[in-house]
Parts: sequence; structure tokens; C-alpha cells
Amino acid sequence: MPGRSTTEAIHLLRSGMKKCRETQRDLHMAFLDLEKAYDSVLRKLLWKTLLDKGTPRRYLTVIKDMYEGAKTRVRATTGNTEYFSVNLGLHQGSAISPYLFTLILDELS
Repeated sequence: MPGRSTTEAIHLLRSGMKKCRETQRDLHMAFLDLEKAYDSVLRKLLWKTLLDKGTPRRYLTVIKDMYEGAKTRVRATTGNTEYFSVNLGLHQGSAISPYLFTLILDELS
């Protein structure tokens, strides 16, 4: 729940649970942990999903070009690491990444 605290979310869950207990109604909940979700996207699945959704090949080529040969390095207090290849996941901070991630979630559901 964007803009709301974890405490508020817990309060809403507990209130809902209490109400269901009082009215003797079944309650089913599911939780999805999306921590590091962008990091775990398989690129082969991404390319397949984009094709299956009818993405024009020229757009697919542009998106693939963004990812081919992608390298990064880690900045630490002791200095920067050497560059290393990134062959998995979506780019953090890219404007298109949330859209691509939504397509992957839709494919998995």
C-alpha cells in the first residue's frame, strides 16, 4: 500500500481477521514477497513474453539492445569493484522496467 506504513497494513489485516471471526466467515489471505523481484526476472522469459504479447520486433530489438552487454560495478566505502556482466533481471531505475515487470507477473498468473 503505497504511502502507508507497515503498521497501518498490519492494523487493517488484524481488523479484517477480527471481523471475519466475529461474523464466523472464512478468510483466505495470500502474501507475495516481491523483494529483489526485478533482480530475478529471467531474460529468456521476458523476450518470450514480449513476443507472445505481440510486441513489434523492432521494439523487442531496442529493448534487447538495452540489456545486451550490460555491466555494472559496486560502489563501497573502500572503492569501486571491477565492472561485471549482468545477465539476469531488469534494470533498476529504468522507466520501462515497471512495465516489463508487470508483463512478467501477468504471464505467471
